[in-house]
Amino acid sequence: MLEITGVRKHFDGVRALDGVDMSVAAGRVHALLGENGAGKSSLLKVLCGVYRPDGGEIRLAGEIYAPQTPRQAEAAGLRFVHQELNLVPAFTAYENAFVGRRYPRRFGLIDWKGMHRKLAAARERLGIELPLDVPVRHLSVAQCQLVEILRALLDNARILVLDEPTASLSEKEARTLRKVVSDLAASGCAVIFVSHRMEEVFELAQDYTILRNGLTVGTGKLSQTTPQEVVARMAGEAFSHIPAGAPAGQGGTMLELQAFSAGRHRRPVDLAAAKGEIIGLYGMVGSGRSSLLQAIWGARPQASGRMILNGVSLPTRGIAPRIRAGVAFAPEDRRNAGLMLHQSILDNTLLPRLGMARAVPRLPILSWSKARLRVGGMLARLNVKYGRLADRIGTLSGGNQQKILVGRWFSDKVHLYLLDEPTRGVDVRSKAEIHDLCRTLARNGTTVIFATSDIEELFALAGRIVAMAGGAIVLDAPAAALDRKQVLGATFGDLSHSNRRSA
Repeated sequence: MLEITGVRKHFDGVRALDGVDMSVAAGRVHALLGENGAGKSSLLKVLCGVYRPDGGEIRLAGEIYAPQTPRQAEAAGLRFVHQELNLVPAFTAYENAFVGRRYPRRFGLIDWKGMHRKLAAARERLGIELPLDVPVRHLSVAQCQLVEILRALLDNARILVLDEPTASLSEKEARTLRKVVSDLAASGCAVIFVSHRMEEVFELAQDYTILRNGLTVGTGKLSQTTPQEVVARMAGEAFSHIPAGAPAGQGGTMLELQAFSAGRHRRPVDLAAAKGEIIGLYGMVGSGRSSLLQAIWGARPQASGRMILNGVSLPTRGIAPRIRAGVAFAPEDRRNAGLMLHQSILDNTLLPRLGMARAVPRLPILSWSKARLRVGGMLARLNVKYGRLADRIGTLSGGNQQKILVGRWFSDKVHLYLLDEPTRGVDVRSKAEIHDLCRTLARNGTTVIFATSDIEELFALAGRIVAMAGGAIVLDAPAAALDRKQVLGATFGDLSHSNRRSA
């Protein structure tokens, strides 16, 4: 269906693609793999008509394929679900689904009911629950991801490209999506699947292509290789990371929530976290885990109850008091809530910690030479791939953006670190590095609370697991005392678990 030969793309001397070869067959799921910055996103942008290649050839069903615009790519039968959301915040789900498409007409007018019915039918095929009449700005990131997927599946596709489609989905939703993708492939559609979750890749895909530094370094059938071999080819060297587990808490209560609610329609919860403890929040979309983190951060004005940090009572709302008290937060939606994409890498990295670049202590005068030195050292420790500190952060791959979003807060002055989907869209090596940074923080006495949709990450990093459903805590126990079945059972409806706590 799709044949890519020797495709190249350069940006100001940087070789984003330096000779990519890839062959995608109809009726099969093809995994596109590689570390962050390997060239996956650049290749997808060439396929969807955003970039024009500097060399090489692409054929679609035997014919030369050279789209000049995304509209031409869509007309050729390619459908894309990008890692970064591309929705109009004020539009509903069904209105977003028809952006860029010809609106259905009835008696010469836009057929709004017909639009709604068509998207509702796609929703039923997926077997998901998703409000279609609510502006997407009121939906969670995971729900917005489902809107993008529904939008792509409205019409028949020759090739469906999915870039990290399950990064923000719960285990149940990801399982539903994998079934839909398998059914699409069985019907003759070619699927290009980008994911950093090796277990998911080997479960869903049949073929693979590995990119490294813009070059194809491996291709074949997944049945003839192993996850370890794939990761080694991605990294260019043998890479094995054995999860170290969470360090033991250091005793003493760092955070205490008493009848704490994220809003008037959210149930109050009680939660205590020890100094140096790593707590993992798990739950399906709408469970309340992200709302709880945002309320602890002070970003939800309708929060209520009591929050005590390191023995000091903080107001229920307001971000500035949290920062002064040593709280840090890395949001789930890095594009709209975490980074300024049109500002430089230097500005984005420095933003939470301007004090480290002061020319004179306690005076609001910055030394840009000191800033560049400190930020350069920080990015080197985080293994961020970039050109110049003055480049816009939006030019980096999603994984490198994520490493900056998470890593820029790391400091011994942070007492509580809140992370929502900390490894969303990052490769295996970067995920291990972020986990190690979290463990280092915990060993230094910082309490870490993270929310994740990846149950493997939950057990790899958390020392204690708190599962949520319907805004209530339904499970709270040491990770070592639990297994996946218990956590999933509590989260997806088995609320009879003895550790259930709701107010």
